[in-house]
Formats: sequence, C-alpha cells, structure tokens
Amino acid sequence: MIARTYSLGRAEVLLLRRNKTLLFTALLVPLGLVGALATAGDGGAPDDSEAATMVGLFIGMVLLFVVYYTVLSGSVARREEGVLQRLRTGEASDAEILTATSLPGSVVALVQVLLFAAVGGVVLGLPVPHNPVIVLFAVLLGAAVFAVVALLTAVISRTVESVQITSLPVLAVCLFGAGLVVPLEELPPAVERICGFTPLAAVLELVRDGWLGPVDWVSAAGQTGILLAWIAAGVLLIRTSFRWSPRA
Repeated sequence: MIARTYSLGRAEVLLLRRNKTLLFTALLVPLGLVGALATAGDGGAPDDSEAATMVGLFIGMVLLFVVYYTVLSGSVARREEGVLQRLRTGEASDAEILTATSLPGSVVALVQVLLFAAVGGVVLGLPVPHNPVIVLFAVLLGAAVFAVVALLTAVISRTVESVQITSLPVLAVCLFGAGLVVPLEELPPAVERICGFTPLAAVLELVRDGWLGPVDWVSAAGQTGILLAWIAAGVLLIRTSFRWSPRA
C-alpha cells in the first residue's frame, strides 16, 4: 500500500512541476506574503499580538493556497482527463489514489512551514516556536483537513476553470472564521463561537499555542477534536459522493 501510494504521489509531484500556474500559486504566494510582512514591519521584534497575526496569516495562506487549492485543482484536472477513472482499474485502492493526489500540496506546505520557522526569526523577528511538536502536529492535521475539503469541493466543480468559483465560498468562510479578515474579538460572542468550529480557526489556534506558548492542553484537545470531526465527516462524504468519471 505504501509503495503504491508513494509511486502515485511521485507521479503527482511531476505533474505539479509541469503545471506552471499551480506551481506559481503553491510556491510564490507564501513567499510573497513573507516579503510583504517583512516590508510592512518597523524593523523591530513584533509583540505577541503581531507575531500571532504573522504566524496565522502565513500558515493560513499555506493551507488554503498550497494544500486546498492545489489538491482541488489537481483532483478536478485528473478526473476530467480520465486519469482517476483509469487508476481505479488497477491495483490501487480509492484511498491510495486520493491520498497520492493530496501528497504534493501537503509536502510543499510542510516544507514551507519548516522554512518559515527557520527564517522567521531573522526576516520577521519572530520567536522560535515554543513547542515545535504542537506546531508540526497542527500543520499536518490542517493539511489532512484541507485535502479532504478540497476533494469535497471537487464534487461540485465541473471543470478546472470552475474551481476559481467553487473555491470562493470555502476560502471566504475559512478566512473570516479564522479572524484573518475581521478580528474574532470584534464579532458578537455567538458568531465568534460559531467561527471557532471552522477548520482554519481550529488549526491556527493550535499553531499559535504551539508557536507562542504556553500550550493550553484542554483547548488543544478541543481544537484537535474539531479537526478530527471535520476529517471523519469529510471522509464519509467522499466515500459516498466523490465523482471519479469526467463530468465535462
């Protein structure tokens, strides 16, 4: 199983390298964000609030544009080209095929977060992650969640071009729910509580705790539960509704 998934994932990496648009989105958008944050700073070390905002923006953009958008576009493209349908006639299981489709974006995202952690102190003045294990756990869990959400969005995306439209509601909800558009503390309490159940909000809460510390283990368990619930519900829906044959 692992060997087949690795072989399929390696093929997906090669295909990603040939797709200049997706490669641009996956690599240069986060790097451009780091440059923008560095330019916007005053040259001094950011306080805790500013550091939390920088970390949240970077991790959020990586998960949304490197994982979510890449997996969504890739899975729709493979489906419309008939690749997914052909792969199902071989030995690989459905889970192996979809996992391999999700691997390139997830690996690129993980590498970018590791590089951000390594150079964030020099470029942006960020503190060293307080608990790197929690940060890594949150990013991996977030990558799994957004790969699942991407595969669900692919169900309603008829063509690769339509992905630009079908992804907008997900991007809007995640950005708003995570407080990257309007700070959550400025929202009514009821709305703030609802936003806490959106996937990106749960990921960023874990990341900020792990990066800036101290870790609230009760809160961390709650955020982990929210993310696992998203994954479980998403996997169930994928098994019953994912489309393998071309729609267009």
